[in-house]
Amino acid sequence: MIESHVPIPSDPVERIRALRVLREVHRRKRKPSLEVTYRTVSGSTCGPYYVARWRRDSKFKHGRTLYLGKPENESVRFVEWLVSLDRNEVLELARHLMRNLRSVLKTLLTGVSDLPYKRARRVLARGLALTFDARPSESPRIRDVLEELPDRLESFAIRTLGGWPAHYSAHLRKVIRHRRKSLDGKHEIPDVKLELERWKLRHVQ
Repeated sequence: MIESHVPIPSDPVERIRALRVLREVHRRKRKPSLEVTYRTVSGSTCGPYYVARWRRDSKFKHGRTLYLGKPENESVRFVEWLVSLDRNEVLELARHLMRNLRSVLKTLLTGVSDLPYKRARRVLARGLALTFDARPSESPRIRDVLEELPDRLESFAIRTLGGWPAHYSAHLRKVIRHRRKSLDGKHEIPDVKLELERWKLRHVQ
């Protein structure tokens, strides 16, 4: 069994990175490796920076690299701890996260209103991308939805992360990506409860 204390990062951005690592563990059924990288900018070498990496294998044609950042970052320490565990313990932790992802994100995102607006919006976008199983490159598209957030960010988060049946998040992701306002073409924040009722009507029959 996994020890009761799991070193989940306290910083919201770092916690999203840790959750992404666990989600990828769940998808690939493999622990990542923690690797050091360097960057060259204008002839100068910068680093070290850490990444969590999965190599391609017979089941997955493409590998995956998740950026963690500087050695002192909480997500780096989390992945260091994660790779020290037995494979079965890591998979158990990842399964636990997936079963409780909605409540985990609600707890995380309820506190984002204490952050500066731009940072809070970034965290919320990453959290929603994680919920809707979007690739990191799609986070800006989801962030576009948040341009017209209500005054209290957490009210949108809790409303959006409300209960839904299996596979509903994939449908809601499409709604967020494709719904447009008829006049100016900007993204419109969907009425999540209304969309859920429409989804239920189509799938209950």
